[in-house]
Amino acid sequence: MKSEENTQSRSANFWMDFGPLLVFFVSFQFFKKNNPDSAMLIAAGIFASLAVIVLLIGWLRYKKLSKMLLLTTVIIVITASLAIWSGNKVIFFMKPTIINVLFAVTLIIGSFFKKNPLKAILGGTIILPDSMWNKLSIRWGIFFIMMAILNEYVWRTQTESFWASFKVFGVMPITMVFMLTQLPFIQKNGKIKQ
Repeated sequence: MKSEENTQSRSANFWMDFGPLLVFFVSFQFFKKNNPDSAMLIAAGIFASLAVIVLLIGWLRYKKLSKMLLLTTVIIVITASLAIWSGNKVIFFMKPTIINVLFAVTLIIGSFFKKNPLKAILGGTIILPDSMWNKLSIRWGIFFIMMAILNEYVWRTQTESFWASFKVFGVMPITMVFMLTQLPFIQKNGKIKQ
């Protein structure tokens, strides 16, 4: 029974995380047929609105909010609002860069000041010595820096359609592959709780 509840909770969390991105992609594809110049801004507005709705649903459901989710939602709303208000899509294209850099800085600096945010988030599912948590945080920090650089490369060199597809269907698989590459490190230096 508990396993079934955990599966349902993971499924709900996946759709709360991925749903707004999928709606962003679909709305961008829909609006670009008739409004190619403003499709990205319309989709950004829809994405920001859904991000706020998901945040509210999360708060109503769990009565608490993750600081990372709150920060990410604030950045989404600010960048989408600024992009729509100014008519400058570049602001929205840079949103993933800003988020990835903030995550990287938080993880790397946190590991040096013994306030490891990765341990705070994953400590309930992974057991590692503090020194290994710090190494894992630095690895994730470097990963986020690389993702920020990749986002900058993609939006500056590719079409809007390619960037939208990459944002939705490229970032998650790359992140999943990176997560899998960290499993041997975790298993060698600690363990994953069942």
